[in-house]
Amino acid sequence: MGLDRRTFLKGGLIAAAGATTAALAGCAPSASTSADGETSSEELATTGAGEWYGAPADPASFDIVETVDTDILICGYGSAGLFATATAAELGLDAITIEQGSSGNDPKGLGVINARIDKEYGIENDPIAIMNEIARYANGWGDPRVIKTWATESGEAYDWLCDSIADLGAHPTFETDVSGGHHGIWEVQPIEHYFYITYSDEVLAEAEKAVAESGDPAASVGILPSYGMLLRQRAEEEWGAQVRLNTALVQLTQDDSGRVTGAIAKGPDGYIQFNAAKAVLLCTGGYEANIDLLKQLNPESERVCGFPMYNPAAMGDGIKAGIWAGGVKDPIPTLMTFARAAVGPEESLGEPYIGTTCWMGDQPFPKVNLDGMRVCCESAPYDYPLHVASKQRENRLFSVWDANYRDHIAQFHTIGCSRIMPTESVTPDGIPLATEGELGGFELNDAILAEALQKGVVQQADTIEELAEKCGINPENLVATIENYNKMAADGVDTEFGKEPKDLIALDTPPYYACTFGGHLLCTIDGLQIDKDMRVLTAENEPIPGLYAAGNCSGSFYAGTYPELYISNAMGRTMTFARHAILHINENL
Repeated sequence: MGLDRRTFLKGGLIAAAGATTAALAGCAPSASTSADGETSSEELATTGAGEWYGAPADPASFDIVETVDTDILICGYGSAGLFATATAAELGLDAITIEQGSSGNDPKGLGVINARIDKEYGIENDPIAIMNEIARYANGWGDPRVIKTWATESGEAYDWLCDSIADLGAHPTFETDVSGGHHGIWEVQPIEHYFYITYSDEVLAEAEKAVAESGDPAASVGILPSYGMLLRQRAEEEWGAQVRLNTALVQLTQDDSGRVTGAIAKGPDGYIQFNAAKAVLLCTGGYEANIDLLKQLNPESERVCGFPMYNPAAMGDGIKAGIWAGGVKDPIPTLMTFARAAVGPEESLGEPYIGTTCWMGDQPFPKVNLDGMRVCCESAPYDYPLHVASKQRENRLFSVWDANYRDHIAQFHTIGCSRIMPTESVTPDGIPLATEGELGGFELNDAILAEALQKGVVQQADTIEELAEKCGINPENLVATIENYNKMAADGVDTEFGKEPKDLIALDTPPYYACTFGGHLLCTIDGLQIDKDMRVLTAENEPIPGLYAAGNCSGSFYAGTYPELYISNAMGRTMTFARHAILHINENL
């Protein structure tokens, strides 16, 4: 694979199917014990020892080996922590960031509204209309004032990020191809932004050599910098950000009035008392890696997952600490999950997650249950069919396609990270954004599919009846279902579920294929309830003095589903809220 600028337009890597599967399979849950050696939140979820979050230890019980004073303490150095750390460092604030791991995580695409680059494309979105659409996805359980902060400030936050790393080779770019502005009945607006990176000849040569020697495109990870790596470099090396790795949040500290005054953390040499004169910002992520807790809080979503893609450090510790300090978590459990975890006919969904990642699952092919019946409109957001699957026998829905699947996918023209067809967008200077699609094009998709076929995960047959028998589906019903589906395709009207005509394509060319698709287990997004300034709220809807939250540790935005058709809105929210929190602390405390 040649390493040119277009290959790395998104600052990431296009990994081969085997490399992708191997890398992601390593994201398995790890055991968790609390820093004081007592019962962990994971154990509490299964032992019934009170509420899942348990109770904090007596602060006097910790053997403190170091005391550190600062104005702002940022807990977590993932995406939210990175944006917060960089903002604080650029402003010259007295801030310290702690991170339980040995490094931070990289942010990805950013969903933002009305950045500078949008004007170069002649696009101006209505932030209030998008705010209301996100609120509609949450059925009113999200706080429109919180959503509005993202809708009205995300463009400025992206512009700040662009300015921060422009001279390091990061070029902003904007995905304008939203397939006509609708996906079935769901509205889509162009908000996805990211970066393409230019590299020196020396860096490209080093990456080319690593890939050639290993045969693995992922070998260039760490050699070719992402925009997150560039921002870390600027924040730490030039702006003087103070980051302490291998230092895990244990619990917050408060004074007699209830104000959060800092935190106790555990570092390599023991417990550290961090005193924060102004505020603590929680950026510790969700609780998706705490599988027992996920099963307890969101069993419907957990049992339809089939492939782990979460951060194993996301155990919910920051949410737990926020609750101990008087905060409350969103009442509606919400898991971000995409329907591309292929599971064989003899395999089960849910833990242990033994599926194979496969992009065919996000394509709107007809989906049927074990009885051979269609049960939903397939032109829907990623997780909607998964929600339907949770009510079926064995939580299964099968996607069915035929030999013409490439032509069908081209006509589907899905967007976002399900995209296999190339985008129609170009950069302002005329370079195609992703010449081989979001995944890497049909060549890589076919390699993944071939691997799944070889493993017996995807089934192939010359007749629909034979296909049904291989999958354990009712043969008579599946034959009738596909015959009726083909008739509706000829008529151009889906009288069963109203699938849009462009996605209603007959399956009439053998060989035929079928596979159960569960969800990628990505992240929970039902965190601590916050106000429009990212201040953590009590059950009485009052802000807790000195406590803020951003990223997946925060809530008040989603409920029950992730509105993925507003592409990358979660990361755009994360950047915007992390930056807003630091600015608010600086201006008001």
